[in-house]
Amino acid sequence: MLWQRITFGALMIALAVGIVWVDGWLSTCGLTPIDEGTLGGTTKTRLMCGLALTLVLALLIMLAVFEMGRLSRQGGHTPATNWAAFVSVLLMLAPWVESQQQLSAAIPAIRLTGGVPLSLFLLACGVLGTFLCILARKTTERAFSNLAVTCLMMLYLGLLGSFAIRIRCLNPGPGGAALVIFFIMTVKAGDIGAYFTGKVCGKNKLAPWVSPGKTLEGAVGALVLATVAACAGIWLWEHKLATSLGPPPLSLAQALTFGLVMAVCGHLGDLVESLMKRDLGSKDSGQVVPAFGGLLDILDSPVFTAPIAWWLLTFLGPIG
Repeated sequence: MLWQRITFGALMIALAVGIVWVDGWLSTCGLTPIDEGTLGGTTKTRLMCGLALTLVLALLIMLAVFEMGRLSRQGGHTPATNWAAFVSVLLMLAPWVESQQQLSAAIPAIRLTGGVPLSLFLLACGVLGTFLCILARKTTERAFSNLAVTCLMMLYLGLLGSFAIRIRCLNPGPGGAALVIFFIMTVKAGDIGAYFTGKVCGKNKLAPWVSPGKTLEGAVGALVLATVAACAGIWLWEHKLATSLGPPPLSLAQALTFGLVMAVCGHLGDLVESLMKRDLGSKDSGQVVPAFGGLLDILDSPVFTAPIAWWLLTFLGPIG
């Protein structure tokens, strides 16, 4: 029902803002003295920078993997869900570990990867482990599809989701936490614009073969509201929050581009998740949140857009 969607949507927004605020606050006071012993002297490392948000997002991705595993079993697949969840959590933690290595010499660089980026090393290990998990079942029945679905879960949720942590790590201070909420609010503004515009004046179907409820009018609403949210966020950052967060990451013109791209990619992310659900014979991925469905229904657009958002925030404008 509409009132449930509004109520639980507002609660989820408040919870997200609260988590990001705590993460930003911990970043301002997270300089911890560490005695390096044989390394000599005492250094200060920002061990708390981004840790709270990283752990929360890793937990959400882990639960989403289990939800996707349940959906896969409904469709006749039996992926190695526990292994996929484990690797996905490691992939989510990897950007934070890499950022800590850059922030402080007190945390030695990981030699085990041999200079290969940690995420790539973990992903390669995840694929090899998937082969072993399916091989250990001692059966060839649906082995190919089970291998594919397990790898898909790691790539879709673990790897793509880790770019949300990369956005957080663009700035080790409170500004990085604000970047995450800016990204999420822009994407979700597109979702909200699409939903209400489609409800009020949606007539022309966008992709009825995969998502009968989506309309062209809803897509336009997504573009408008996501753009407004992005521009409003940058204006607020520049005029009200620059003192505590540093300079805004984008200009208003760049925010306009960012909002448009997030609306389009968020819509595509929703369609991709609908594609998988329809193939597996499910309308919703779960019933975690009333009127919203499961975690996959909530995370589909942010997960899909996270790599693009990271690229835009990295290369469009300066990061403070």
